[in-house]
Amino acid sequence: MKEGEFRIEKHENGNLREVILHYGKKTRKIKFLQAIAHFKLLKKHYRFGAEKIEQWYGKPDILHLNVVWPLGLIARRLARMWKIPYVVTEHWTGYQPEDGRYRGYTMRKLTRKTLRRAKAILPVSESLKNAMVNHGLKGNYIVVPNVVNDDLFYPADKPIEGLILLHVSSLDDAQKNVTGMLQQFVHIKRQHPDAELSIVGSGADESAIKRLSNQLGLTFRGVNFLGKLEGEALAKVYRESSAFILNSRYETQGVVLLEALLSGVPVIVPNVGGIPEFVNETNGVLFDGADEKGLTKAFEQWFETKSNFDPSAIRQEIQAKFGKKAVAQQLIEIYQNILSRC
Repeated sequence: MKEGEFRIEKHENGNLREVILHYGKKTRKIKFLQAIAHFKLLKKHYRFGAEKIEQWYGKPDILHLNVVWPLGLIARRLARMWKIPYVVTEHWTGYQPEDGRYRGYTMRKLTRKTLRRAKAILPVSESLKNAMVNHGLKGNYIVVPNVVNDDLFYPADKPIEGLILLHVSSLDDAQKNVTGMLQQFVHIKRQHPDAELSIVGSGADESAIKRLSNQLGLTFRGVNFLGKLEGEALAKVYRESSAFILNSRYETQGVVLLEALLSGVPVIVPNVGGIPEFVNETNGVLFDGADEKGLTKAFEQWFETKSNFDPSAIRQEIQAKFGKKAVAQQLIEIYQNILSRC
């Protein structure tokens, strides 16, 4: 939207009520002034939206912030305005040493203050919790995993024909190391000429990744770029895959892995971040992310044992922890416990 333009939407679906605000950003030539102008607009429109929520539905019982930076200050002010408690869900990779984006006086001060006053801090994995604690961020930590749509993602009704590998990501090569994955797929392709790799996603490094695929002679010769997919189109691609592969340098948890596992698809993934907390010999193969040939070795291990993986059992194990009902029940218990003490 253009600067100064503004629109508010109100949606109701059963017990779910949404208030969504759209506004045009202010443009400034100096980056620092641009950031200040943007944050002022955020505060203004969140405050306006909060007032509309109270007008239409009454004061909330609890506020739930997703990711501290940069909205922690706004969340604290809204909670203070309503005189209600707040909790924080965190899934940002910036706290991990391999990422390193958690830095700077302003970010650190805002984060510490927001987490210190939160009634509960809900990182999506033990690994992320430990990374935050290592930064000296104190609080009441309760690990609550990412939720996955278990209505949308489910196994295929018949065995997969062929040897189809799937990768889904933002194509951020610094984190996902897609170029390294392509280089290893060259070796996989030599040993298994019928192997195919479908890559789903888009991002800043998409062009560079496609250029490398062309240079390696893989594009349309085993590697297919499907672009960004969502909803049923994405779920269908999972169901049509033999295995899911990831070559990340770091992850907090990896929602795409959970989507694959809910689809009954075994995973071939690096032993980083929160991944080992739910990937085991019954649903996939873990490899050393520091090993340049780790993915290739893990693929061969999976290929030799692929008949042992049970799609239904894989789904059931993941659904019990990451399905909608499971995560909702965790949140309800946390909310009720907090409100009973306020």
